Amino acid sequence: PSPFKWDASFDVKNANINSQHQKLFDLIDALDHNRTSASHLKELLDYVVLHFKTEEDAFSSKGWAGADAHKATHDKFVADALAVTSVGDDTIHFLKNWLVNHIKASDFQYIDVLHD
Repeated sequence: PSPFKWDASFDVKNANINSQHQKLFDLIDALDHNRTSASHLKELLDYVVLHFKTEEDAFSSKGWAGADAHKATHDKFVADALAVTSVGDDTIHFLKNWLVNHIKASDFQYIDVLHD
């Protein structure tokens, strides 16, 4: 979306996860506007790890059957993101597309399990 902000079309029916998704949008947008900031990149990556742990802990507590496959997408993203050494257009495009597509394609699969 443009501007790159969370909106109701990304609602996964879980207030905590929605709040974390909103912050991920904000962190990616902040990095886009300050691409040379190592601290912005680190803050984003640290928050991604926290967010993924939140989701994965919720999967475990609910016994969601899709947990392993979903965790594998998280692990792949973390590996790809940790390989980033500089932030350019390709990196920003990758981060934005990954977040949007991951929420709408993958996270929407757990709505019935993790809804508030």
